[in-house]
Amino acid sequence: MFMNWFISSRAVAGHIMTKQDVINAVLKKIDSKQDRPFSIAMEELKSDGIIEVKEDGVTLVLTQKGAEKL
Repeated sequence: MFMNWFISSRAVAGHIMTKQDVINAVLKKIDSKQDRPFSIAMEELKSDGIIEVKEDGVTLVLTQKGAEKL
């Protein structure tokens, strides 16, 4: 979901997915059963260096590595 959003936004390194973007593109589309997989996916993208998560825990920044994977 995150990567699809970055692709559709034609994102480059440093592109920000705001809290509102996350809510509209991801959180509104998942149910309570998907909360855990959502958290796992977000953590994997972060640990793989694809995205950076800002202090608020929701805002995402696409890294250079992430941009190269698009």
